[in-house]
Parts: sequence; structure tokens; C-alpha cells
Amino acid sequence: MRRHGLGVFLGIVGGVVLYVAPALSAEGSLSGEVKLSGVAPVIKKIEITKDTEVCGKERMPETLLLSKGKGVANTVIIVKDVKGKKLDAPAKNLEITQKGCQFQPHVTTIAVGGAIDILNKDPITHNIHTFPIENAPLNKAQPKSLPKISSPKFEFPEIIKVQCDIHRGLMSAWFVVADNPYTVVSDADGKFKVAGIPEGTYKVEIWHELLGKQTKEITIKGGQEAKLDVAMEAKK
Repeated sequence: MRRHGLGVFLGIVGGVVLYVAPALSAEGSLSGEVKLSGVAPVIKKIEITKDTEVCGKERMPETLLLSKGKGVANTVIIVKDVKGKKLDAPAKNLEITQKGCQFQPHVTTIAVGGAIDILNKDPITHNIHTFPIENAPLNKAQPKSLPKISSPKFEFPEIIKVQCDIHRGLMSAWFVVADNPYTVVSDADGKFKVAGIPEGTYKVEIWHELLGKQTKEITIKGGQEAKLDVAMEAKK
């Protein structure tokens, strides 16, 4: 076997020259864990005074969910400016659910060009209110007689706050609109993994709704897994 032009020459079969297309840039992956450093802030329970038969009387907020090892859930990790695979919008809308006066999941990633269906599983009226900067907003009441509302298509990447105005302070969520597949959310233990990253050196943006934003630099090598452990400190 020998090189021939930009491909790999394999031989001649029946008088036809066979080639294999050149391989794309080698890919690696990134994994790590987001942990809280220092003392965890005191987070008080939310006292509920409206629709208590569905919402309950009190609840811990979802603004900072920690594992026993202080891993931070719901942290957004974005590998920036990767010239790699395109992230196609799903053929079917993603879904989030309002149940027990809570958005499930708390953080949802969606591709540019996609939309989200918001489902009301509660026997009461909610309201879906988004606060984008670049994308079209949504602000609409959702009684139990309207079990599904669809968002407009998201045209630009950004992180969008979502809330129910009727149960303000109790019900909130986030839509993370992404333009490439290198955007993930940490799990309940604060762990994450981003696969299929082309070789190179990149900036990584780490964002959490309560702990703020950090930027790190990582180098990806083909066939290898880079490690990135992030310490985030609560704002005083």
C-alpha cells in the first residue's frame, strides 16, 4: 500500500483504482467534575403560599444542587470555537414538564433551529415565561386545559432563563441553546464528558446560575481523554 495524492492507494481491482478518503482530524474527549470549593452557602427553603395542594408548603430551591462529595449539578460546560461537527436540530421537539410546580429538567440543552414543548402535568394554571436576549421570547399562560405549549424556534446560541410568573420564586429553569455538540450539563455528581472533539487547544466556558462563570483552556489530542476538574466558589 502507498500514498497517492490526498487519499490512500489500496490497489487495482478490475482495472479500477481504489482509494480511501483521507481521515478527518483526529478526535479526543474531555471529562471532568465540577465541585464546590469552600463552605457551601446557606440556602433556605422556599415557603409556598399558593396552590399548596399541588406545590406543597415548602421546598428547597434548585439553584444549587450538591452531591455528598460537593459535586455541582446543572453546570453548563461549553467547548468554544470548535470547527467540527454541526449540531442538527432534532426532528421532534424536545420536552420539559411542569409537575408538582417544578420544571423537569431544570436545565435543557437544545440545538439552534430547534424548539421545546412545555407540558403541564398539574391540575392548575402555570405560565411559561422566557427571558432571551437574542431569541424570540415566550410568555403565555398554560391552564390544565392547555396541556402543551411550543416555544418559537431558537435561532441563536445563548442561555435563557425560564420561569412561571404565577409561581415566581418557586418555578425556574434554563434553556441552553447550542450551535455545536460540544455543550453538556453536569450530572447529579457534578461530572461531565464531551466526546468527539477535534485535536486542538480550546477555551472552555463553565457556567452555573448561582456560582457564575469561569473560562479554562484545554488541549485535546486524538484518541486521548483530557481531564478538567473545576472548583467553583459561592459568591459572598
